[in-house]
Amino acid sequence: MKNITRFMLLFLLLISCATKKEKLTFSKFIISNARGLTEIKVEDNGSIFISDNLIGIIDKEGTIITKNGTVLAEVIEDNQIIDGEGNTVIKIDKEGTVDKGSGEIIQWSESGELMKGDETTGLRIFPADKKSFQTASILLFLHLSI
Repeated sequence: MKNITRFMLLFLLLISCATKKEKLTFSKFIISNARGLTEIKVEDNGSIFISDNLIGIIDKEGTIITKNGTVLAEVIEDNQIIDGEGNTVIKIDKEGTVDKGSGEIIQWSESGELMKGDETTGLRIFPADKKSFQTASILLFLHLSI
């Protein structure tokens, strides 16, 4: 009987893991400011650092959790970002483009510069990997909003 119970628990665990949908793709990157100082660093495992301090983790399912275990934000359908209380805060597409609704577009250039319309913001992502642009924009938005 114990073996059947263990098997059922393992089976349920495997099914729940298999149903999680990967919403974000990213690899290790840093975002630096105009002076070249690191603003945000993300490791391959999703660890998020600000000023060399671990502040939380982001996973490929789109959940951002503080180092204390609090859900800060989550990516849901249609690239909507919701806060820990379920309120929609912004929409950031797969290319990391932010449209605040005012006609002001913020997006990453091919070389990794964050652009506000045609003007540079002074922020840069390295390496300039398009797979990380959405994750970088989400984290930068949250960082600057807090």
